[in-house]
Amino acid sequence: MKAIVKACSLVLSLGFLLSACSEMDIPGYENDPRMFFQIPGIGNTLRDSIIYSFPAHPTITEADTLWFDACIMGNAAPVDREIGIKINTEKTTAVEGVNFKFPSKIMPANAFKARIPIVIYRSGLKDKSVRLQIEVQESKDFKIGYNRYNSAVFIWGDKYLKPDIWDISEYVKAFGTFSEKKYAFILESCKLTELPDPNDKPALQYYNALVRNALIEYNASHPALTDENGAVIIINQYSAAGGVG
Repeated sequence: MKAIVKACSLVLSLGFLLSACSEMDIPGYENDPRMFFQIPGIGNTLRDSIIYSFPAHPTITEADTLWFDACIMGNAAPVDREIGIKINTEKTTAVEGVNFKFPSKIMPANAFKARIPIVIYRSGLKDKSVRLQIEVQESKDFKIGYNRYNSAVFIWGDKYLKPDIWDISEYVKAFGTFSEKKYAFILESCKLTELPDPNDKPALQYYNALVRNALIEYNASHPALTDENGAVIIINQYSAAGGVG
């Protein structure tokens, strides 16, 4: 009988405790909103930079727009929020208001991601390029997010610019040593504004064949095509299965 009384007392005690807890105001945990940047690549890949050559876009005369994604860690909000963007002046040669501008730095209401435009200008860049490195800057609305995606780089100019991964990717195997004139010939022959993903070997093999045929046709009716250094341009056969054939 005593055991039954003790058991009942324990149940009643637990009931009071649970009732007290349910009446307490226990706030839910929420992370501070944070921001990070991403540059979409081909497919689902990401890249660290965009390299843009104005001559590769013959329909563009004075200006164009580059895009990157500003992404948030945390919850969306019912109001527009300010995106903090810091220019790393030590690693930047482009001048805001002269070489580029940001038309918008806003995360729209109820959004987790915003496409942020950078308008870039061609004027004053004949035969040269400029570099812009941006970083996430803490704002009244966002703290800094992932360190890995804290910065993004943009390079553009009124010349054919070498892709930054040319020498360490399949590009060098498919097209050889880089030169501006060779790159211009490649893009023109393939009707491209930039090369495909360097990991897409079948695509590189296809474009390698297009360029070799175009080079044969050109050299058949002109002196051998040379680059800006006077070297004869050569494109060797490339095999997707094993590199250069």
